Amino acid sequence: MAIVEVSVVPLGVPDTSLSHYVAGALKVLKHSGLSYELTAMGTIISGDLDEVWKVVRQMHESCFARGVPRVLTQVKIDDRRDRPGSPELKVRSVMDKL
Repeated sequence: MAIVEVSVVPLGVPDTSLSHYVAGALKVLKHSGLSYELTAMGTIISGDLDEVWKVVRQMHESCFARGVPRVLTQVKIDDRRDRPGSPELKVRSVMDKL
């Protein structure tokens, strides 16, 4: 299972608030059925990497569908294949060492 952090940033929009566009991208993710966690700086998605890639592309495209002229999407992938993992397990591992 992959853990992916994604941040979709619409550029060239008339207002400094981006929450309307972010909410549109998050609706795409919500309908995908993938596990996710919204944070203040991005969204963490867990699941099969092929499925996550498809959804990240749809999230990116959702801004264009709203008339945005340019979109900057950043993606960070943790694809560990030697044992199962999750965002919660990663956090717990660090917290246990404190």
